[in-house]
Amino acid sequence: MGVKGKLAWSLKISKVSKPLFQATYRELMNILIETSENVSAINEKMKAIGFKVGEDLLMEYAEKIGKHAGTFAEFSSTLQLAYKVNSGQEFTKVDISDDGTVVRFSDDHCVLCEGVEITDMPGLQYCNLISGVFQAVMDLRGFDAEAYQESCRALGDSTCTWVIRLKK
Repeated sequence: MGVKGKLAWSLKISKVSKPLFQATYRELMNILIETSENVSAINEKMKAIGFKVGEDLLMEYAEKIGKHAGTFAEFSSTLQLAYKVNSGQEFTKVDISDDGTVVRFSDDHCVLCEGVEITDMPGLQYCNLISGVFQAVMDLRGFDAEAYQESCRALGDSTCTWVIRLKK
């Protein structure tokens, strides 16, 4: 993380209690599970919530840092910083395809999935909120891209992975 990221993390961004955030997120997921017709509906609703969160975060973040990345691939660094600032941790791995049209973010210690184990809901994207945040950033910055969750620790995968792919 660069100097700007360290300053943003330590000085400019308000912090929230991790246990409070996790408990709130779990209850939100419980409500979505109880009130949705199927797993696809839960995934869609959580991504839509993430999109709204992403809109709010981008507006707040834009005011604090001023300059944004210009190209799609450069946004991997911006999103890494945003993840660090808002979750308190960095992605375990970030891969950018050779042609610069796909960015894959992985977190072996996803704060949303910590302590969560779901064995009876195949296809659930428990931390799809992150996909929604990524989608909002892409849309608001003018990139024709798709964000989605590829794997999820809460469902038994070894890591949570989110993908952002430029549409052709």
